[in-house]
Amino acid sequence: MNDSSDAQLLRAYAEQHSEAAFRELVRRHVDFVHSAALRMVCDPHLAQDVAQGVFLALARQADTLTEHAVLVGWLHRTAQYLAAQTVRTDVRRRQREQEAAAMNALPAAPEASWDELAPHLDAALGELSDTDRDAVLLRYFEQQSAREMAARLGLSEEAAQKRVSRAVERLRELLAQRKVSLGASGLVGLLTANGVQAAPAGLAVSLSSAALTRATVSTVTATASTAPALTMTTLQKACVVATLAALAGAGLHQAQQNAKLREQVATLHQQQVPLAEQIRQLEAQLAGATNRLVALIAENERLSANSQQREILRLRGEIGLLRNQPATVSNAANQTKQPPLNSARAYYDRAGDHYIHHDYEAQLEDLDKAIELDPNMAEAYFMRGNLYASNLPARRGGHERAIADYTRCLEIKPNDAGARWNRATYYPYMRRYDDAIADWTTYIEGDTDFSLQGEGKAKSLAGAHFYRARVYQSHKKDYSKAIADYTAALALDPQIQGAHRLRGECYEKLGEVAKAQLDFAIEPKRE
Repeated sequence: MNDSSDAQLLRAYAEQHSEAAFRELVRRHVDFVHSAALRMVCDPHLAQDVAQGVFLALARQADTLTEHAVLVGWLHRTAQYLAAQTVRTDVRRRQREQEAAAMNALPAAPEASWDELAPHLDAALGELSDTDRDAVLLRYFEQQSAREMAARLGLSEEAAQKRVSRAVERLRELLAQRKVSLGASGLVGLLTANGVQAAPAGLAVSLSSAALTRATVSTVTATASTAPALTMTTLQKACVVATLAALAGAGLHQAQQNAKLREQVATLHQQQVPLAEQIRQLEAQLAGATNRLVALIAENERLSANSQQREILRLRGEIGLLRNQPATVSNAANQTKQPPLNSARAYYDRAGDHYIHHDYEAQLEDLDKAIELDPNMAEAYFMRGNLYASNLPARRGGHERAIADYTRCLEIKPNDAGARWNRATYYPYMRRYDDAIADWTTYIEGDTDFSLQGEGKAKSLAGAHFYRARVYQSHKKDYSKAIADYTAALALDPQIQGAHRLRGECYEKLGEVAKAQLDFAIEPKRE
């Protein structure tokens, strides 16, 4: 079974209900999924929640994924969506408990350059095209050779190598936009060394069991109206127990051959009690959580436009737009015609569900209906603006319509930090540089609500100064004003990347070589 492709294993699970095939899929991809989730949510326990959700979704959608040539791309996208929802849920819980909204600092990585890269990596990967992302994930995360990668992608080795090189260069450009400067060889080295880390001991077993259990329950529920109820007999339970016992016995046998594996098995036994309790809690939470993956377009766009930390900050700032009621469970993605709903909120919730299934036309239809029923629904304008900007830019008027929706959102909620930030970000796409400067100025000097910003007001303002400086420098050629903004950004956040280098370039333009060299000594100039 180890020689079977992902598609063959999925087909075996979907058509024959082969649990062995599913466990092999989990074993094969658990390290990658867990590593991606940990980078996104920055919390080991939440990362395990996200990983479990990913494999639960895989179990439920196995029959629709059998034709996917590259499963790892789907796993990464699903992890990104679930991570955003997990962060949103965690923020709401903290808010209800009136706890501090600030996120815990990311754990220090052994290598500073990876510590700088990791918070931005998944957002940049998410912005790549599907083909480029699959190439990078296969080559540097799945550690496949050029020949293996070419076979998976259906290309010649030369074409596959060119695709990887092009994808790495595009990834470097996206990271540079987030102020993470790396050469191609440096980026490849970091991805190879750190991209996938070992998941906690026993996680693959617990994820397989939980996902298979939840998927089985869902299947029985879905078919109850057309087939007799299925029950697990004592014999079947005994078979399952026997299978698990056999697997455990195999693991113990291997442990006797290897001292390192013996240590891991001992650790696993020590963790069994807390893990069992955690699994029970997670299963109870997943019953509702997996049906509430809504309203992610705003988070996805902002996660793609700025650094991971700043995006989560603005995600927290939008909590005031959310309601605590559960999202409406909708099967509209599988229907040719959407059934009518009875409220703007119901349409808004279903629009979020459509986004999860990449059904952007249906999402737009529901958002239009929500706005028609409630013209003052600020969050619907915000979500539709992000849809226009990121998923339907070519066919739907793109940035122009997105800006119009952000403007309407700001008319309803003038101090909304997310809408102000996004509109300022997209104005330059329309060559409306003065409008971008005006928005950044209002964000900095106006009555912007920073009360829910996880990183606090100082870092939010530092980012606004930095991006206003970029407009002054790149489009207005006003280097003095750019220098003033870079200086303000550094005063608020001394660790902000790119500010020293870009300020040095402005000093060079003004002939102030000595000041430029001081900045370049801190952050070298690009050659």
